[in-house]
Amino acid sequence: MHQQAYTTLRLILGDQLDPNHSWFAEANDHYLYVLAELPSEVGYVRHHILKVSAIFAAMRQFAHHLLAAGHQVRYLKLDDTTDTLTVSDLLAKLAQQHSTGRD
Repeated sequence: MHQQAYTTLRLILGDQLDPNHSWFAEANDHYLYVLAELPSEVGYVRHHILKVSAIFAAMRQFAHHLLAAGHQVRYLKLDDTTDTLTVSDLLAKLAQQHSTGRD
């Protein structure tokens, strides 16, 4: 099942939440911004649970900010990504779901 098609998927990681980045200067319906809470991202190094919670809360707030500014956003909570092993796996899955039909 294909969802809305986009020409570009832009992954935003938890340490890249900069609203002044040039990507966000103008909304473009052909770009999908992806923010995802991934098990692999919280497990590669031991983190305090409050730190992880703060990062996820900041990511969620940033996703809301982008939506309010007119950007297309896909936010995936940790429960949505439990079957995803890596960031590459996630992007491949999303690219297939939102494929424009181009190779």
